[in-house]
Amino acid sequence: MNKNWFYIVLCLVLLTGCWDQRQFKDIKLVLAIGFDKNENGGIQETVTIPTIQRSTDGPASELIKVVTTSGDTPREARDYTDQMVAESFDPSKSKVILLGEDLAKDSIQPVFDQFYRNPNNNLNAYIAVIEGKAEDAIRLSPENETSFSSYASGLLEGLVTSTHSTGENIETLHGELLEPGVDFAVPLLRVDEERELLNFIGLALFHKDKYSGEYIPAHHTSLLMLLEGKRGRVTNITEKVTDEEENHVRNYITVKVMKNEHDIKVKVEGDQVTANINLNLKVRVVEYPRNHLTDKKTIKELNKKLSEILTEDSKEVLATIQEANSDVFYIGRKLQAYHPEYWNKVKWGEEFPNINIVPNVKVKIVQYGVIS
Repeated sequence: MNKNWFYIVLCLVLLTGCWDQRQFKDIKLVLAIGFDKNENGGIQETVTIPTIQRSTDGPASELIKVVTTSGDTPREARDYTDQMVAESFDPSKSKVILLGEDLAKDSIQPVFDQFYRNPNNNLNAYIAVIEGKAEDAIRLSPENETSFSSYASGLLEGLVTSTHSTGENIETLHGELLEPGVDFAVPLLRVDEERELLNFIGLALFHKDKYSGEYIPAHHTSLLMLLEGKRGRVTNITEKVTDEEENHVRNYITVKVMKNEHDIKVKVEGDQVTANINLNLKVRVVEYPRNHLTDKKTIKELNKKLSEILTEDSKEVLATIQEANSDVFYIGRKLQAYHPEYWNKVKWGEEFPNINIVPNVKVKIVQYGVIS
């Protein structure tokens, strides 16, 4: 009998419910959130809220409601949204956070403060800047997509897979917003209202918590990722390697990066900082209409040509980064760690645009496909 009571008590302890549970019937899930700067300098918030409409005759359908409110702070705007919808506003499943261009150029730290203080918020939501207003993006209805949030999160996830973006989210952004000597870049999207789509136009470069207004164009974002030592599941690079062919397409080669080795060495001589970025790429040719890739001389020439082109492209990327004063390579952090005497006597925000950053890209073709 005593043993039975022991098992009963044990089951009661193990099977107790969650004290902090939230019933789905009592909340409205917000899956995408857009923030813009309103006319008064406050915050305009636009959210998508799905509602499941049940039917006795067939399968349930999903209706998407878009709500826009304004407030002096993001939290106040959220409270106004809460007052306009049934049940309670719940952002715990948000997939995407979009920032309007004007707001991003002002400061984004106040926008994310509320997310870090509430444990129910989803810190894995993707972040992007919208050229123009975030509201215009949130109100899109892409054809053949179940919802805007699924479309936008899929788009941003695809950019990570194809080595066009690091996949910044609210969690990873926290340290970069607060730590000196560290900057970041997030996808910059443009609204195509005619086709109801979002276009990826590049990576928006941030200095501290402000969008600089400068960005790395889409055709160079993969190179930026590789220079940072990051690579997604697929990395394809297309470059023009000759002018000899009348047929436009035959002047180009496309390679897939199979392996990347990256190294940044920072040295200080007097008051001059030099950062040498070395990038070694092993690639496979996936498209080259001119063929003749079994010829060692051709392979050697292509290796040299690609190395030269990507090194020059890297110089262009680095010039844009320094113009934006965006230390996405964490050079400042390295100076803090290894050259504290220099770091403590300078204002890094004033010094970064003037340092020497020297890229050196080496390409080696290791595979060239079935045909030669």
